[in-house]
Amino acid sequence: MKVALLPAKPLALAKTRLAPLLPDAVRARVAAAMFLDVLHALTAARTIEVVVVVTADPTLESHARRAGAVVVDEGTPRGLNGAVALGTDAAVRLGAANTLVVLSDVPLVRAADVDDLLQRAPTHGALVVPSKEGTGTNALLRTPPTAFPPCFGGRSLERHVAAAERAGLPCAIVRTARLELDLDTPEDLSAFVGTPSPTETYRELTRLGSPMRRIGARA
Repeated sequence: MKVALLPAKPLALAKTRLAPLLPDAVRARVAAAMFLDVLHALTAARTIEVVVVVTADPTLESHARRAGAVVVDEGTPRGLNGAVALGTDAAVRLGAANTLVVLSDVPLVRAADVDDLLQRAPTHGALVVPSKEGTGTNALLRTPPTAFPPCFGGRSLERHVAAAERAGLPCAIVRTARLELDLDTPEDLSAFVGTPSPTETYRELTRLGSPMRRIGARA
């Protein structure tokens, strides 16, 4: 079984680096829109049999259930690596042969990108998709799911590669432009809104009026 993991912070805690630009309620709506874009891509992928969402946010839990995902209630937020570990345990119980972790802030990802990664999946080993800076990790595929623990945060790309090597497994770095564009900062939003896209995130941003004009002025 091929399982996708989608960890997501509570909306009140998400995308705090956008706080100088967006009021809290708006920032939460933008974070929810990004989550929906990623969720829709995962549930539409032909190669994914089950999507597991790990979150403590009731709004995101409702979205996930409506999309047919399995929801793991994180309870008290335990950080990204803790959430991925919790989701991995759930995936293993479901019979996962491998797991694909995708972060919730890559709204341009498409089902075809997910299918491409799964088609590249090694029998034993890992794939990592870097962040736009080339140092972080925006997606991680592990076969088997417990091959090594997640190492998200900071310069996680090199830590994931090193963890795979310590486990005696190959690890390939896969460049995927849409997966590499994560939205963390006002500058990221400037780049994103510069090109219209058929995403929930772009639609949400176009509803913002004055904040949207400030974002566009940065592009």
